[in-house]
Amino acid sequence: MNDPDRIPRSLGAKDYATVWDNVAKVREHAFELVDTSRTEEELERAGQTLAPFLVKGLAITREDVVFELGCGVARLGKGVAPHAREWWGLDVSANMVEIARERCRGIPNVRFFVGTGADLADVPTASVDKMYCHGVFIHMDKEDWYTYLVDARRVLKPGGLFYFDIWNLCDPVGWLRWQCERNLYRDRSDRPAHRNQFSTPDEVRQMLLMTGWLPLEVFETFNVQAVATHAPAGVDRAAFLADVERRCGRCFEALRLTPGDVQAFRERVVEMLRERGLEPETGPASP
Repeated sequence: MNDPDRIPRSLGAKDYATVWDNVAKVREHAFELVDTSRTEEELERAGQTLAPFLVKGLAITREDVVFELGCGVARLGKGVAPHAREWWGLDVSANMVEIARERCRGIPNVRFFVGTGADLADVPTASVDKMYCHGVFIHMDKEDWYTYLVDARRVLKPGGLFYFDIWNLCDPVGWLRWQCERNLYRDRSDRPAHRNQFSTPDEVRQMLLMTGWLPLEVFETFNVQAVATHAPAGVDRAAFLADVERRCGRCFEALRLTPGDVQAFRERVVEMLRERGLEPETGPASP
């Protein structure tokens, strides 16, 4: 497991861009905080393992423009891009994007944006067929990922698919992951912007409702995994959703975490807790 003190916890900044730019001053630190990998070879293996699930789960084809919100060092994008017409990646950190460009050198259909930290202003309206945001909203306050949900609907074409995930506080394993984070920062007045954040399935559904998205599925394990689309104003929503299903089926079932995934992650989290001298919390009598 990673040494939690090896990379500075504060990084001397409160805004996301500066925090992640400071992380990405050291290439291996960027790898580790986005993936726990410490080498290019580990990162490449991890990306090539996960990317096919996104390709299948969003029914990505060579006709699609695919957009990754929070692309980091292109861990996923490098594996997704060859399956799309174009792959676009946006990150708030210019240093992360620089590493991503270098890693994707030689892939002709990639395009990068450095984000403002507030919206997707440089990404054209209704320009994207498929969109995903994996392991990014977990590092944001709710106010901020809500704002991204609003602008993401502008960017995605009606009937396109959007996937995102966030830690699930209501799941027993999600709670243990929060126990780790709580132990790490509860006695610190300096709580950095990149720390892990947690939500609930009901909050995610409410966010989607209030930002005008149509949920296709919300999976609930230690992550809340949401897949959504949106419709033009005035259309028959039932007919519109039936057309989306006709085109895509339930492709997003490929993104659902399996019982084996959940068990393996629980074991990792329990190991993390015990390395810190803690036992997993199991009920109201737990400290």
